[in-house]
Amino acid sequence: MWRIAPLGLRDRFILSSTALITLLMIVVIFFVELERTAALKERAEEHASAIAQMMADLSENRLMYYDLVALQQNVERATEDEDVVFAIIFNRDARALAANEAAREIFPAELFEIGAEMGRLERGGVLKEELAFETTDGRDVEVLEVIAPVFVEDELWGAIKLGLTLENVNAEIQRTRLGLISLGFLGLTFGALGSVFLANRISRPLESLVEGTIRVAHGDLRHRIDIPPGDEIGELAANFNRMTTEILDDREKLEEASKKLLEAEKLATIGRLATALAHEIRNPLTAVKLNIQKIGQHPALSDLEREQVGIAETGVQQVEKLVKDILSYARAPQLHKDTFDLENLIEDALRFVEEPVEEKRIQLVKDFAELAPIDIDGDQLRSAFLNTLLNATEAVSNDGVIHVRTRLEETDTGTWAVVTIEDDGAGIEKSDFKAIFDPFFTTKSLGTGLGLTNARKVVELHGGRIEVTSEPRVGTAIALWLPYATTEPTSATDDNEALPEVHEVHPSH
Repeated sequence: MWRIAPLGLRDRFILSSTALITLLMIVVIFFVELERTAALKERAEEHASAIAQMMADLSENRLMYYDLVALQQNVERATEDEDVVFAIIFNRDARALAANEAAREIFPAELFEIGAEMGRLERGGVLKEELAFETTDGRDVEVLEVIAPVFVEDELWGAIKLGLTLENVNAEIQRTRLGLISLGFLGLTFGALGSVFLANRISRPLESLVEGTIRVAHGDLRHRIDIPPGDEIGELAANFNRMTTEILDDREKLEEASKKLLEAEKLATIGRLATALAHEIRNPLTAVKLNIQKIGQHPALSDLEREQVGIAETGVQQVEKLVKDILSYARAPQLHKDTFDLENLIEDALRFVEEPVEEKRIQLVKDFAELAPIDIDGDQLRSAFLNTLLNATEAVSNDGVIHVRTRLEETDTGTWAVVTIEDDGAGIEKSDFKAIFDPFFTTKSLGTGLGLTNARKVVELHGGRIEVTSEPRVGTAIALWLPYATTEPTSATDDNEALPEVHEVHPSH
């Protein structure tokens, strides 16, 4: 069985508004036509009454003296009006004394009878009636018949019967009706077009709103409904966008909290493992390292044996670094802040990478701004700089370039010291970019994958952030943002202001 699909809001609006406009136009046309028809007929009655009254005034004396010639002249004068089809003058005995020739030729004989109408005539009044006649030539004629009395003093001497054709009046009524119908169709057309326009103006934002709710329901919380404000629908769209933004923020916060919870669980697991490693590996490893160093210092060793001992010592150092990185990651660090000069911290970190820089003939370019001392944990930030620099030296090839820059940034959130370490190395593949801060993620054959993870943790503990930009086979830039929380930047021109105590830090500090 066929079922008619329900109409949409737009179609219902168009149909209902068009029906309302149609009904309104019909009512308007009906009453306007009624009023116009009444006005035209009233004008015809006034016209006929005026002519009849004029003939009555002119016929008073003629009737008294029985002047038939003059009476006939009055009739002919009245029928000069193109709308007058007959004019007849009766005496007090209801006998026709004068009539126009056309009336005698085409109208039936009963027209020349007045009968009972004479008894209803009053001074100053007329009798009016619409009649339909069939003429002798077979035509149907609608006539407004007017009968006016002829009084001499207070005595009725006769009557004037005047017939005014309604053909012109009916034609005018027909033209009025056609005009009103045309105007009605024109109004209906514009009304329907206006309904379509308004329906589109209303339905399209609603369709956008419905589409937006569907997309958000399917999980696309970043979708925004583009409806300009100004009405209730625009306000609804704005509130909907605000709601989805808040939901997205809450979801991101929840994901971040879940991530931190997962990381905390990892920390707990690694912490237990790190504690076991510290007890089980560090003590015997220290003994192995000391013995290897003693053996390496024995003068009886040959060059080959000394080289093999050096390789063994390097292996022990790698194991020590692995244990240290795992302990740093597992430990919940506590900040011990003091006032430090960032340039000195960076220079200290650079001293630790002198060997790979010289070995690869890396060009090191330093561009340091004049930054005021900052309140930070010097040891932990120096380690963060070192981890970032080690990644840069490992990423560049021979004769590569590493830029180390510092600058001051003023933002809406405060004043920041920004340290940028940029290299022209291999860059980071897009598939690996999202995982660079994940613990133990590394693309190198050697390494724990904890360098950037620990660096970010330290920077975030200071209330800062790390920004990474990279392009494969072009290079990587890592910017460490550190806030000036307790110590405001000092202008170089403020010579009279006392500077806070600044700590110099070195690798052996």
